[in-house]
Amino acid sequence: MAAAALAAGVISSQAGVYSANIVGYANVAAQGGKNTLLACPFVIGQSNGLNEVFGESLPLYSEVLTYNGSGYSVALFDNSNGAGTPEWYQSDDSTPLTTIPTVPPGKGFFLVSQGNITNVFVGSVAVSVGTSNLMTLVSGKNNLVGSPIPYAGAVTNGNNSTGGPNLNGLPLYSELLFWNGGGYNVALFDNSNGAGTPNWYLGDDTTPYVDPSTGGNVPNITVGQGFFIVPQGAYTWDVGL
Repeated sequence: MAAAALAAGVISSQAGVYSANIVGYANVAAQGGKNTLLACPFVIGQSNGLNEVFGESLPLYSEVLTYNGSGYSVALFDNSNGAGTPEWYQSDDSTPLTTIPTVPPGKGFFLVSQGNITNVFVGSVAVSVGTSNLMTLVSGKNNLVGSPIPYAGAVTNGNNSTGGPNLNGLPLYSELLFWNGGGYNVALFDNSNGAGTPNWYLGDDTTPYVDPSTGGNVPNITVGQGFFIVPQGAYTWDVGL
């Protein structure tokens, strides 16, 4: 399984991902009582509804926060009311949700788990080999996203190299925001300083960015990680397999 996944370019040993071509799973940890910024890297069920993505695996009263462009909608998990009763509620835990929120590949969301868990995302890759997922992002706005293909590594790894997030061609001064548990690490793109200089900086645009996981100057992502992209201009994110 691991060898087949490696050939397809969708393997990350750090995240525990094992995939045979377009079907696989990813183990993604979340700390209890903390906000964890995630993204589902697979197509699951009919709609990628929370009931399909998480099943019965979440601890009681865990919450999922989905971003609507200006704020968050809260879905609370409560399966303690017996068979045949709703399991997803508004945050008051008394009003059942009439529509289960969906978290399709490419959409980031916060999970507030009421206990330490390692969730297993199981499904199929969103695109076929030789095709791409195209995401048109809103200029100047916070776009809460995740890689729609279970890639990990430097954001500059392109579709035509080893397979990767392919966040290349971002407009000047675009930002990536990575949740660190209490705030955001900001990586600002500025390639205007000439050859041999870093392209990624902290939000002050003077201090070169240092990735906390690699020590390098290029931001890295992990499988199942959500993050914000703030493009300073028209941008379509092309993630191919």
